[in-house]
Amino acid sequence: MKAKLFFTSLMMLTLPLYGQTSNDDIILTSREIGMASVSKDVRSALINGLTYYYSVVESKPNYAVIVAKKKAYKDFTEVVLPETFTSTDGKTLTIVGIGDKAFEKCRSIKKVDLPKTVRVIGEEAFCNTDVDDLSLKEGLILIGSRAFFNNDIKNIHIPDGVQEIGVEAFYCYKSTIFQRNNSGTLYIPKSVYRIGDHAFAMTRNGYGAWFNSKREILCLPDHINLDNCKKMGISREPVEDYLKK
Repeated sequence: MKAKLFFTSLMMLTLPLYGQTSNDDIILTSREIGMASVSKDVRSALINGLTYYYSVVESKPNYAVIVAKKKAYKDFTEVVLPETFTSTDGKTLTIVGIGDKAFEKCRSIKKVDLPKTVRVIGEEAFCNTDVDDLSLKEGLILIGSRAFFNNDIKNIHIPDGVQEIGVEAFYCYKSTIFQRNNSGTLYIPKSVYRIGDHAFAMTRNGYGAWFNSKREILCLPDHINLDNCKKMGISREPVEDYLKK
């Protein structure tokens, strides 16, 4: 069923997700976050002066997942979220996930800044937006398939602690990528043990060769090498340069 994208590919995992907030430990599974992502019990709250929609994690009602709501975010220019917010009934909730398709096709969004409490970014969460300023924090564990598909992110920095990056997570074919000759940086921490096909691919008009050869690689997991990098959408040239360091 399409509405349950969260449970396809890597989201079937039930890994415990651990992390510190200022108040307590976040201990939950990706399945629990996924269930909140597709919940029909959707509520609204004012966060940083903007109205967001969320569902709570059933087993842990003080944890919230930001979810999709048709046309609710179409005029947003940025998604800057705090670790916690106050619900309309006065409860303090911690933001632990971004649901599937939450901000899909919200083309006015240029900036995304997520707190260290976020453990999972759902599939297609920011697909086909126009993000060029992305800040992810340590605490994040899973980045879903096509989560940032077709954005214009010059410097991609995956925070330490991330374990999985889904298929086509950062795939891009925007013309602006080629206008600036694909310059930028790529940081993938050693903690990442699984990367989906074409996760970092950049192609012209959605097909053809890999064009991210000008990107400087700052860090790669040990399992990425010259034999498998292209499958992930990373050109051999910058990998060769990185391995020579």
